[in-house]
Amino acid sequence: MTQYRTASRDSSAARLRPFATWLAAVCAALAAVTWQVLVKGPLTAPDWPVHAFVDPRQPDGPLLWAAVAVARMGQRLVTVPPLVALGLWVTLLRRDARPLLAVLAGLGSLAVVGTLLKVATGRTPPVVGVDVVTPGLANVLDWTAAAVVPGAAAFEGYVSFPSGHSANAALTYPLVAWLLFGANGLRPDPRRLRAALWAALLPVAAVGAMMTLLDYHWASETLGGWLLGACVLLVARLVLGRGDTGAVAAGSAPERWRGGPAGAPGGTG
Repeated sequence: MTQYRTASRDSSAARLRPFATWLAAVCAALAAVTWQVLVKGPLTAPDWPVHAFVDPRQPDGPLLWAAVAVARMGQRLVTVPPLVALGLWVTLLRRDARPLLAVLAGLGSLAVVGTLLKVATGRTPPVVGVDVVTPGLANVLDWTAAAVVPGAAAFEGYVSFPSGHSANAALTYPLVAWLLFGANGLRPDPRRLRAALWAALLPVAAVGAMMTLLDYHWASETLGGWLLGACVLLVARLVLGRGDTGAVAAGSAPERWRGGPAGAPGGTG
């Protein structure tokens, strides 16, 4: 029994290593995009042409309502309550704190890192008609003072990069898939998980597209938002773990998800 459990723990750690590797790669990509925005590098070259194209072609009437409704699929006021509720539900049913902790880790990381990036970068949104980047630590200090000092003047800097809606969508919808069908989720099922993860790409792509098409964000800001969302999603996925412990209310996890003796095949989380 001891040998089995040791093999299971080793297998669990090994199966989480790809997520850690992807986290490092995506964080590096986010850093590269941020650097391009700061120096106005080639990656930002399409920003102004895209803005010039979509700005005079904004939808109206029912088409505008539909576009805004899609964009709001990335709004935290819309997504956070059900996401936290789902994490709490899975935690209670499995008697395992990790699902809720994963949700809180993802949301907390997004709030902290996203806010720091926005404030420190200091980029103007397309609606002002100029593309200006005024980065610096002074932005962070001014924002902090405005947030915590009673009676302090409001922060007047710009906070357009990266797109928060795009980042939140990239965190929320794949995480929902893992909470529902992942190895440590509500109803572990690898086939449904794969389908749910592919389906999650639709709202992620749609929200990001609306951020640019509705001229809320520059195109590079949408890309930065997707990368930020992927970073915090992978943080949440690492917290969620492999799923070898914890019971499901309706029964134990399917055999293909369980860690087996050394050499036995296992599922992917």
